[in-house]
Amino acid sequence: MQGREFKEKIVETSRLLNSYLVHRTSLILSAVVLCLLCLVVPAFVQGQESAASLPSAPSPKASAETPRPNVPSATTPAGTPRTVDHSLTFGERVHVYRHSVFNPETILGPAIASGINQWRNQPPGFGQGAEGYGDRIGSAFGRTVISKTITFGFAAIDGEDPRYFPLKNGSGWARTRHAFVSAFVSSTASGRRIPAFSHFAGTYSAAFISNAWYPDNQANAAFAARRGSISMGVSIGLNLLREFVPHFNSVAPR
Repeated sequence: MQGREFKEKIVETSRLLNSYLVHRTSLILSAVVLCLLCLVVPAFVQGQESAASLPSAPSPKASAETPRPNVPSATTPAGTPRTVDHSLTFGERVHVYRHSVFNPETILGPAIASGINQWRNQPPGFGQGAEGYGDRIGSAFGRTVISKTITFGFAAIDGEDPRYFPLKNGSGWARTRHAFVSAFVSSTASGRRIPAFSHFAGTYSAAFISNAWYPDNQANAAFAARRGSISMGVSIGLNLLREFVPHFNSVAPR
């Protein structure tokens, strides 16, 4: 009997392990597919729009008289949201995206946050020591890149300008309000201000996708929503730095 019970336990353990691995693998593959779609779909849409809007006979005179005022950097220091041209070609969006990912903030932010979480032992399932810190910084970095990638994709689809433009002029309260509102509202090429769908999608999608590698006791919707909301709060803090510390714009562009 004991031999039979032992075999049954081995079989049951193998079944549970296979189910666990399949579940985790499917989540990771879903995350990869989502990121790829966010890159490919906007490229296709932008290509179709560009082809449809090509002029039949470009006029050199018109080109000379109407120079493009908004050659983008990751963060444009001049002007205010009311005077900046928010139209972006797909190539310019890629330029902004690349600079938003490959900058010191993308490394230093996760490194500092991971150090704080290491001290707080959050999440506990990552453990302590070098391995625990490695899991935490890898998780934070992965969420950051996924968030920015999805934000890029959604912004290309609905025409949002994902950059932050400091107000510069005005009272301290007006600039603080501008930094806060800019985390939730985006400008478009037409000049309209719309909810920052790309920012919401990127932030909360990354939080839910991270369930794929978070410990089981925090790999659920409640904790994912909490992580997303914390990230939204962090984005407000970063906007305040961009608003009141001009040098920060060159170090950590959005």
